[in-house]
Amino acid sequence: SSGPGYNRKGFKTCMVCADTFRAGAYDQLKQNATKLRVPFYGSYTEADPVQIAQDGVEQFRAEKYEVIIVDTSGRHKQESALFEEMQEIREAVQPDNIVFILDATQGQAVQEQAASFHEAVDIGSVVITKLDGHAKGGGALSAVAATGANAYHKTSACLLRDWL
Repeated sequence: SSGPGYNRKGFKTCMVCADTFRAGAYDQLKQNATKLRVPFYGSYTEADPVQIAQDGVEQFRAEKYEVIIVDTSGRHKQESALFEEMQEIREAVQPDNIVFILDATQGQAVQEQAASFHEAVDIGSVVITKLDGHAKGGGALSAVAATGANAYHKTSACLLRDWL
């Protein structure tokens, strides 16, 4: 199924890159934003993802954007500092919806990750990638059930295009 399609529905949409952990995250998101023709905020020089998220969201709210997607670093249970960072970002930007994106090919392994994520912040929705034709999809769906969130979007590719 496809995502909400906010751009197609006439919403002013934009993206903020608050992933300072993964090499290439800034360039990748900026390239996607350009392809999708949506404004982008990020920084090569600011190392604090909380500051980037706060500055980007502040700027886009002032410009009356209605859908602001803030991309953050990936999370794993053992990386408690990343969960703390996620909580700080949540406090700084006060999001309406926190989306947990999981890879169906990880199967049952994502259940622990989903539970840890949900303990750290309230998950509003879950996006499952690579679900089509994969035997481990059931494990991913059980991980979603463990969070109590809605899994209203499943995709194999073009995630941002579907969402925007």
